[in-house]
Amino acid sequence: MTIRAVFLGALAMAACRGTAEHGPEPPAEGRFVAHYGRASPEFEEFRAGLVANRFLDTIAIRLNDSLRIPRDITLETAHCPEPNASYDRETRRVTLCYELFRELSEKFAREVGGEYLVSGTLVFALMHELGHALIDGLELPTVGREEDAVDQLATILLLNQGPTGDSLAFGAVGWFALNAARNPLDDMAFADHHGLDQQRVYNIICWIYGRDPDRYPEVVKEGWLPDHRAEGCQAEYLRLARSWDRLLAPHRPGVRAPPAPPPPVGSG
Repeated sequence: MTIRAVFLGALAMAACRGTAEHGPEPPAEGRFVAHYGRASPEFEEFRAGLVANRFLDTIAIRLNDSLRIPRDITLETAHCPEPNASYDRETRRVTLCYELFRELSEKFAREVGGEYLVSGTLVFALMHELGHALIDGLELPTVGREEDAVDQLATILLLNQGPTGDSLAFGAVGWFALNAARNPLDDMAFADHHGLDQQRVYNIICWIYGRDPDRYPEVVKEGWLPDHRAEGCQAEYLRLARSWDRLLAPHRPGVRAPPAPPPPVGSG
């Protein structure tokens, strides 16, 4: 696995393209900050590649150009007790763990398309945790489970990047599909605050398909996505994309949120 595969994900930040009207810039004092934590010798080459390619720096720059936040949010790589990615509300740090890269690389080294399984999962995980950071730092409302909401945002951010982003999103689908196949369900899985892996597979495929049904018709033809779900995916994706666009619009530089639709005649 080379750093090039992971670096593809640095392109996956379009939090901020929208069609909202220009207006006064919202006050902001914070910045997105990139930080590469020290790595043990076995990860030093990987860390050096991230630094040389400005992986986190590129994402932070795009975010700073795109969003205004009241307080700093740090994007970091670091060693962790377990292979994971996380957001810490107290320190406002989004962390991508070196151990996650190792686990993914070992699992997918011999899989067909393993490079995209690794890079797609890593970037999806980073975007997912960034979603938690934005909900927390910008005090964004959520209706339903926050974990579902940030899965939506992570997918939208990737799909805004064209074919490379599509490949990364499919890579994340592969990761959840393999997890679902390898890990039998028990009662505790239904109590988790995340969706079930197989549910996340169908959700992400639905949003990939719904963004442009003509681009990937094979996901339905080959049975990846059931017909009854596929029928509503275009409307579902459009609704999610517009909702996130509306939530982030007040925090973009030089734009203001689009006006709310008028109430129905006779309401009130």
